[in-house]
Amino acid sequence: MFFRLLNYLNSKNFFPYYICTPLIYSIGNASEHIYTSAAHAKRVGKKILIFKTRFLKKFLNYDICNNELFDSLILNEQKKINNFSYKLIDFFIQIEFVVRRSLAIFFKKFFRIEIGEEFRFPMIGSTDLYRSKKIVQYNKISPLSIKACTADIEAEKKNECMKLLNKNGINSKKFVCLHVRDNNYYKDAGRREYRNSEINNYIELIKFLISKDYYVIRLGDKPAPKVKYENKNFIDLPYTNLKSEIMDLYLIKECQFYVGTLSGTMDTAYLFKKPLFLTNMYDLFPSFPRKIYDRAIFKTIINKQNGKEINLHHFAELGIKYHHCETDIKDLIFKENTSDELLEGINEYYELINTSDLLNVEKIRLSKIQKEFNSYLKERLERIYYQDFITKNFFKKDAWKENEFKRIVKRFKACDGTYNTSYLEKKF
Repeated sequence: MFFRLLNYLNSKNFFPYYICTPLIYSIGNASEHIYTSAAHAKRVGKKILIFKTRFLKKFLNYDICNNELFDSLILNEQKKINNFSYKLIDFFIQIEFVVRRSLAIFFKKFFRIEIGEEFRFPMIGSTDLYRSKKIVQYNKISPLSIKACTADIEAEKKNECMKLLNKNGINSKKFVCLHVRDNNYYKDAGRREYRNSEINNYIELIKFLISKDYYVIRLGDKPAPKVKYENKNFIDLPYTNLKSEIMDLYLIKECQFYVGTLSGTMDTAYLFKKPLFLTNMYDLFPSFPRKIYDRAIFKTIINKQNGKEINLHHFAELGIKYHHCETDIKDLIFKENTSDELLEGINEYYELINTSDLLNVEKIRLSKIQKEFNSYLKERLERIYYQDFITKNFFKKDAWKENEFKRIVKRFKACDGTYNTSYLEKKF
């Protein structure tokens, strides 16, 4: 009941705050919930309040992905609020969460009934930005823009991280963060394995960046496999004494740009508005590069039945289930980017980053094929929306997936990035 009240208050002009309870165990979802809620709060003239559930973690069987993400951020240049109202809201959030989570565990254990995530976790303030019972015309769907959100880390904690880096000989701010998803962190080997990639395929990419006078810092958690490469300018963070929750945030916040696969820290990089070069992509619309200076390259797509390669245009023309982030695609093989593809990709992205004025984004120009690609995808998603989503009512028995697709549409409509020109010339 209290959660409903908070969602109601979020929608009212007289209430001065916008309350957000990000999904606590997932750094990607949490980061996205924070930046979409903070951007919305700024647009409507409200102060953003972030709450994390924290009671009875062991008993209720959940983890907090990164405490500093909830405790150390400064959002929209706003000072933290810790008054009586904040404490009262926090108390009732914790109580209702404990009740809901306990009920979900009880029904699963004794009746084998799985209660949805939106009941088990609050997720106030974020899901309401794209969830609706009405089906509207495509051109009336508003983009889920994050441009209004500004995020920083508390000055004291930033200084601590900077001192620690200096102490370890990293005295330059010119560094790149690298994160490659593997199956170790979530122990999900065999489940949608195409989401994972081999970190050692990135060694030539790492060497290229080092040759351009960057430090390269590989992010991740144990037991991520060690990188089979050593260099004084390469830091395999999980295996150093630098690793900490606040250091993870600081490195993403202060890096020159971020290189990685589709993983949670990608959204943390978006939170801090860092330039991104995304590799080993396996979906087109859900994770499309968001900012004008963001770029990506896709995995090689192979038809499992006949062994033939499928280009991006062919893949885009497939039905809606291939363009929903929760679909398990079993009839296609997603072959990882080769070392040469990664090297070619980072070379092009390096040129973009070093020749563009990122503070004057209106001057960044897309190539002819990039414009054609982006225009085609916009048209294709609109066809998917009408043909599969509305006419065929593809998610009629799954309200969660239906709302998730609405989120994909709203997010894609706010995207300004694209794929590398060299990649599109070969694969589109």
